[in-house]
Amino acid sequence: MRRSGTTCVVTAMALTLALILSSCGGPEVVRRPEVTKPAVPVVTPGVPLDRPPVVRVLILDARNNVRVKATTSFHIGGELEVSEGTRLEESGDFTVRCAQELVRFQRGGEAILDAPVVSIVPHGRGHIYINGRAYRGGFIFRPVHGKVITINVLEIDDYLKGVLPAEIGYLKSDQFEAYRVQAIASRSYALSKLEEKKGEMYDLQATIMDQVYKGVNGEDPEASRAVDETRGRVALWRGEPVRAYYSACCGGHTADIRICWPWKDSYPYLHGGRDASERGGSNSFCSRSPHFRWRVHWSGNTLERMLKKTLPGELKIRRDAVGSLTDLKQLGTSPDGRITSIKIVTTHGTYRIDGDRIRWVLKPDPNSNAILKSTLFKMSVKRARGKVVSVNLVGGGNGHGVGMCQAGAVRMAEFGYSAEEILGHYYPGIVIVRFY
Repeated sequence: MRRSGTTCVVTAMALTLALILSSCGGPEVVRRPEVTKPAVPVVTPGVPLDRPPVVRVLILDARNNVRVKATTSFHIGGELEVSEGTRLEESGDFTVRCAQELVRFQRGGEAILDAPVVSIVPHGRGHIYINGRAYRGGFIFRPVHGKVITINVLEIDDYLKGVLPAEIGYLKSDQFEAYRVQAIASRSYALSKLEEKKGEMYDLQATIMDQVYKGVNGEDPEASRAVDETRGRVALWRGEPVRAYYSACCGGHTADIRICWPWKDSYPYLHGGRDASERGGSNSFCSRSPHFRWRVHWSGNTLERMLKKTLPGELKIRRDAVGSLTDLKQLGTSPDGRITSIKIVTTHGTYRIDGDRIRWVLKPDPNSNAILKSTLFKMSVKRARGKVVSVNLVGGGNGHGVGMCQAGAVRMAEFGYSAEEILGHYYPGIVIVRFY
């Protein structure tokens, strides 16, 4: 749904690596930097929905047993529409597990229902607890290879209330507009998955694979207020909800999805841009983030041990097929300074890693599962006698860098930008509609 005169265009500046990896670039900006772009308008589509869409969120992958605690009466049946099923007036503790390829919902040792799929929907204002965590909405339990997966089914705004604090943190009063930005971005991202996933068991995962979702326990009153204030507002591009990716800190320039994730669908609003005002000089909106600049050092032996862990998982090879590290080279740099590919040379072969997958291979610490903060870095390699002696990285940002920079959005909120201005900065060319 694209209307002339309503789009915001952010000029993509092709910065050199030296500029991106420079220091903060001058004194703190005291005044709000000027922005010449208009805010993204809020328009009303022809036929908005009568009620919020429902999302299906995978909250637990395959488990032998799932603990369920109900604080209110509930209906139980074979599908989510369980109005004709059994109404249990008792609250209390229950267990879900597989029994001969069926899902068994039981209390103590007594089976209440055996079915190919079991669904429960609460009544009243009480919550259902799954493995000790409270959630809104209902649940679907499905069998997968002799175990049970748990899917939370709820209205999208109830879902968002459990997402915002987990994704953007707990914000101060002068940063509240960033909550509104995150609500619209997260709502748009969730809706963009519905059509793609409608034939599958669930729409979203409650992890970083989609958006971190913690149910009622993860809610915050101010974040929930932002969800309510933006109710129904969705960012669209050509009539479809935008795939509103975001990351913690872009390091000064958002990433181009075509380079970061060349295997994913590309959209013009995800081609990257400078994270600063057009008149703000070299000051990046995210420059105050603790992740804006960072360093990593490996000895050759440490990196070799790491690669023997990470390369087999990434390339589907045996660990003993990796060999000893003899060289490490970068093969290309994008206009915004991100490394596009690296070449790893060992005594057993040469391996190429592209785009954001570099972060899963060059992990900072062999004893941690944490991945490299970003691909926005300079690399220096010291070599001697046919081996790598040491590797040093000087980098910036935290996350893939595609779409919205959350640290930048928070800073823009402090400067007084509206949610529509911030969204237009990070997703150029979109419009915002009242979807429901």
